[in-house]
Amino acid sequence: MNTTEIRSSAVVLHREMLDKLTLLCGQHYMDMVKRMALSVYLIEEYLNKLYVLLPEHGFEDMSQEVLFFKCIKPLFVSEREFYQRRHNAETYSDNSVSYWVYELERMNKLYQENIEFVAYYRSGETLNDFAWFTRGQAPLPTSLCVLPWETNPWHTSARDAWVSGLLAVDRYCEWLNTNIRKLKE
Repeated sequence: MNTTEIRSSAVVLHREMLDKLTLLCGQHYMDMVKRMALSVYLIEEYLNKLYVLLPEHGFEDMSQEVLFFKCIKPLFVSEREFYQRRHNAETYSDNSVSYWVYELERMNKLYQENIEFVAYYRSGETLNDFAWFTRGQAPLPTSLCVLPWETNPWHTSARDAWVSGLLAVDRYCEWLNTNIRKLKE
């Protein structure tokens, strides 16, 4: 499968996953913590489907590998990270404005701890892409992630988890701000 086919198949999988997540999260007869836990399992299922798309003998070239690990895979893993953060918050929250503000402050600290990477990624910089987003190096730990990163060298690069974590933290902050606004109304 070439990169164009991988990308278009990944887009279809991602859309399908998001649709199923929307349905699952709308099941109000089920407790919120359970919905978040089931969401993480659903995302794992789609992540495994994504891995099936990986070429058996590697990518056509390094730029295609970078595209996969910098842009495609993080769309899926960031959902898993977001729902895990949300699951943790729903489990331990007292649903007060002060709790959600505290969580928001904690996320801002994560941004500060990772400011160089955040700036690199958000600027669209590519200088380190071949070193950071190709296979062959062990994943580097980051405070941006709540879940353990993958250890299968075929499925990971040094920093794809960083992108996933950053996207998840961005989304989590939006969710936190929404909760704060609703409680203040």
